[in-house]
Amino acid sequence: MKSNDRVEHLPRTVANLRACGAVPAARMLLGWRIVRVMPDGSRLVARIVETEAYPPGDPASHAYRGLTRRNGAMFEAPGTAYVYLIYGMYWCLNVVTGPSGAGEAVLIRGLDGVEGCDGPGKLCRSLDVDDRFDGARLLSRTGDLRLMVPSEDPREPTVVTTRIGLTKAADRPLRFYLAGSPGVSRRDRVAESLVRVDDRRVQPGAPRSIRYRSEPAAD
Repeated sequence: MKSNDRVEHLPRTVANLRACGAVPAARMLLGWRIVRVMPDGSRLVARIVETEAYPPGDPASHAYRGLTRRNGAMFEAPGTAYVYLIYGMYWCLNVVTGPSGAGEAVLIRGLDGVEGCDGPGKLCRSLDVDDRFDGARLLSRTGDLRLMVPSEDPREPTVVTTRIGLTKAADRPLRFYLAGSPGVSRRDRVAESLVRVDDRRVQPGAPRSIRYRSEPAAD
C-alpha cells in the first residue's frame, strides 16, 4: 500500500468518519446502517457489508482530474452522498470523506438486511436511490436516506482485497468486506484465506437486530 492507503482501525463514530480519509472510512463504515425512508413512509434498514475506497490522487476516482459538474458532490463536506449513473442504467451510492474540497469518497458495494443488495447498482435499485440524493446529508437524523452508527462493531472478520471493474489502479487493495456476509457482491477466496475465520463468530447476515447509539447528531 502507498502511504495514503494506510488503513487505520478507528472507532466507528461520526466524529471519526468526518475526520478521516476514504481508506480508513471504507473500513470503518462496515457494519453501519443505511436507513431509507420510502415514499409511502415505510423504512428500510440495511447493514453495510462491502465498500471500496477512492482516495485523493487515485486514477480510478471520478475526482482524479478535478471538479466537474458530474462529481461536484465529491468535493462537499464529509458525510455527503455522491450518486452517479453507470452504463446508463445503474445508480451508485458513495459517502464523501475527508475535508471539503478533497475529492474523495467510499463506494457502498453491498448490504445485508434487504434483499437484492449484493452490488452497488442492485442496492440502489432496492432502496430506490438515484440522483435525487446526490448531495444529500447522510449524517442528518431526519433525511430520507441517512447513515446510522450501530451499537456494536461487526463480529465478522474484514477481508481486504482489490476493487472490481477497474482498468486503472486495479491492483490496489482498497475493497473491504465482512467475511460470510450474503450481501457481498464478489468474494475473494484467496484474500479470505489470509483472514482467520472463526465459524463461531461469522454468522452470515448477522447481526440482524438494529440498535443505535445516540449518534449521529443532526447537522
